Amino acid sequence: MKKILVSLLLALMTANAFSDDFEDGLNAAKKDDYKTAIPLLNNAAKQDNSMAHVMLGLMYKNGKGIKQSQKIAFKHFLTAAKLNDADGQFNVAQMYEYGKGTTKDDTEAVKWYQLAAEQGVTDAQIRLGLIYQLGQNGKPQDVKSAQKWFRLAAQQGDPDAQLMLGRAYADDQNETKDLIRAYAWTLLAISNGSQDAIKDREALDKKLSVKQREEAQALSAQCSTSAYNNC
Repeated sequence: MKKILVSLLLALMTANAFSDDFEDGLNAAKKDDYKTAIPLLNNAAKQDNSMAHVMLGLMYKNGKGIKQSQKIAFKHFLTAAKLNDADGQFNVAQMYEYGKGTTKDDTEAVKWYQLAAEQGVTDAQIRLGLIYQLGQNGKPQDVKSAQKWFRLAAQQGDPDAQLMLGRAYADDQNETKDLIRAYAWTLLAISNGSQDAIKDREALDKKLSVKQREEAQALSAQCSTSAYNNC
């Protein structure tokens, strides 16, 4: 029993030590002290700290404090992704999509985008939405799937996703086309800082009656006060 307790204690101390390595490495990197940061992050990465792998991946990808290498960046991102790190999954998806550090592979890109999107990464949700909306990366055009992913990001308050969701509702190919909801989401995008949404609102103004615009404004307000759920 004592041996088990000692082993558990040693394991906990080791885990804490590498957790400290990551925190110290991250703080050093924030100060551009890469000479200190890189060994600490490498130590943490050796203990399967996914965030350390992501940090190292970004450093290699951008040549920040270390010689730039897309291949090594991809290796770190993939390791983090396999540890179920959402940021690692998103970065792997991007590198597969654009053939950076690895062979371009649309199927793998979509797979990793979806895994990141399912963990709530808004950039991954938006990219998936665009893939389905435009029929890219080997996927057929699918307005409903596009709308699904745009909505998930929009409900997190992302103005780009809110604009894209508004456009999806205004799409003539959408079986659930709804100009009032399109207008409501466009208003939300504007309120959250989207300049592009202003032109969309002006275009929708010409298609809706005064009564419909008032209905859309009420829906937009209701949506905003319900954390983007009741819309």
